[in-house]
Amino acid sequence: MNQLPRTSAKDLLNYGLLGWALGAVAVPIYIQVPYLYSRIYEVPSAWVGIILLLSRLLDAVLDPAIGLWVDRRSGQGNRYALPLLLAVPLLLLGMAGVFFPVGNTPTEYAASLMVSLIVVHLGYSFASIAYQAWGAELGHTDKERSTYVAVREGVGILGVVFAVSLALETNAGLIFTVFAVMLVLGMFLLLKFSPKPDRTAQQAASPFAETFNNAQASAAAAIRKGFADIVQPLRRKNFRKLMGVFLCNGLAAALPATLVPFYMRDRLGLGDSDQWVLAVYFLVGAASTVFWVWLASKIGLARSWLLGMVLSIPAFIIVVVLGEGDLAGYLFVCVVTGFALGADLSLPAALVARLIEENGERGKTEGTYFGLWNWINKFNLALAPSFALGTLQWFSYSADMAKTESYQNMGLLQQLANDPLLWVYALVPCALKLLAIVLLGRSGLASLNRTTSNTAIGSTA
Repeated sequence: MNQLPRTSAKDLLNYGLLGWALGAVAVPIYIQVPYLYSRIYEVPSAWVGIILLLSRLLDAVLDPAIGLWVDRRSGQGNRYALPLLLAVPLLLLGMAGVFFPVGNTPTEYAASLMVSLIVVHLGYSFASIAYQAWGAELGHTDKERSTYVAVREGVGILGVVFAVSLALETNAGLIFTVFAVMLVLGMFLLLKFSPKPDRTAQQAASPFAETFNNAQASAAAAIRKGFADIVQPLRRKNFRKLMGVFLCNGLAAALPATLVPFYMRDRLGLGDSDQWVLAVYFLVGAASTVFWVWLASKIGLARSWLLGMVLSIPAFIIVVVLGEGDLAGYLFVCVVTGFALGADLSLPAALVARLIEENGERGKTEGTYFGLWNWINKFNLALAPSFALGTLQWFSYSADMAKTESYQNMGLLQQLANDPLLWVYALVPCALKLLAIVLLGRSGLASLNRTTSNTAIGSTA
């Protein structure tokens, strides 16, 4: 038996540094952009929500196709290099448009945001699908898989912390410049020095490419074959179950992420100088990945992820009772949920990589699996802003609602009944998190940690 190469710190750094730039892309879009465009550029909140929804959905439709295209590049050297290189100009142009919108009226700002987000999301799709699929091929054990994911996401958190620590409306130039430098540097280290995927595991000529390589194949047959290949992972029962868990858990995280600037400013009365508490949340999340990787090596990926979800539940209850000036209480919430975040960062993608191997598809379909995975993630990030911001506008939410005398004289139950911010920031996410816990507990995925063979567990419908 050939001895597997050891994973060095240098390999992890060369692979993981690109995560910094991708982290700095994602967070401003789904945390800071809704507040920036609705409050600073005076674009109606419902418009911003619709723009985020449509741009994400237009992009998400392409994710499975991009993943399939990546897989069909098997036998062409490093099949992940081209999509990663294509991502660079798209991300730079798109982020420049998001940070420096063109226009003078809310309508023009809204149009500029729509175009810029489509470009950003397309670039992010190329980069993230290829990047995740590359990492899935590098690990040979659950510990290695979760380590590569943890380093990628942990470094990404540093990009997140940088972005959220600065107010976007006053530091856009600095944030964009550092992002551009880190994107180019991370891409260079990945392509030049990172461990390469195991080409012996890849097919010399991908069977997924047969339809397109056959000059006599009809266009209709090619389309049918392409669609069948895109949805092929969904025929695996274990992957369908995992996607259901990821959908509920991801939406439970995306809703409060969308509204955190509103909650901090409107309910707690915190200002820009208090943004450091968000940095604490993300830093604790990055640091805790070490614990979650260790725990997963002891009790398994699924059980560890389940424990992380359970740990976050009390935080949803605490934020309901916090009020004006409760910085210490909110800091405690950020520490607890940040620690639970480490499980979300390091374990789900490692579970996908494990399922790919269990299903006997290692080195063949990583792009397709992660294309569908990204589709779910983007669906969450598309639905969350439109639902959250639309709910606030529908119920005539105002920034000074929590500061009025009538509101402060209400009991907690009355506040809950009258404050849509509390519904969407805490109660709905709590319900979704509980649903994710139930789905994961009933999925049977916990048995993966007891399985050593390559036989798919629950892999067929």
